[in-house]
Amino acid sequence: MMSHARIGLSQEQQEDIRTRVQKTQSRSDELRQRLESETAALSSLARKDKVDEAAVAAQLDRVLAVEHDLKHLQIGLLAGIKNLLTPEQQAKLRQVASDGGSQVEEDMRRRLTEKVERVKAGARTWEASGRDTSAIARAMQERVKPLLDSGQPLEAEAELDRLLEQLDQGAK
Repeated sequence: MMSHARIGLSQEQQEDIRTRVQKTQSRSDELRQRLESETAALSSLARKDKVDEAAVAAQLDRVLAVEHDLKHLQIGLLAGIKNLLTPEQQAKLRQVASDGGSQVEEDMRRRLTEKVERVKAGARTWEASGRDTSAIARAMQERVKPLLDSGQPLEAEAELDRLLEQLDQGAK
């Protein structure tokens, strides 16, 4: 998790955070897909030669409603995570973040890179033993990559953790 060693997260806290992120992931994915769809519909309405103002306003309300739900989900996740931290851990986190989060970002980038490499290595091992790796490749392309591209490293890390667990289970 984000600089867990620096703020002294226990194994239980790490698992609680991972579980919370995983629980919100499907709802977050659903809301993002709806947001894309509603935004595309708004764009389509606005591109017409003659714009129906009432329809555009109604569609904008739908876009804003989805954005509202997504923000509530994100803030709820952050608040839940913060509530798992002791006051000392919160103080350490503020200190770590005081550099603008650059070290946290670097730690996250390093950890994600290591996990991606472990997934690739695990997939190569599966492939060498004749196992089908298409589900792993599809998950990397359809779930992990979009999360990374949209700036959701915690969610991407949770997906990578699931893939690593899947690879580990398949190796046994």
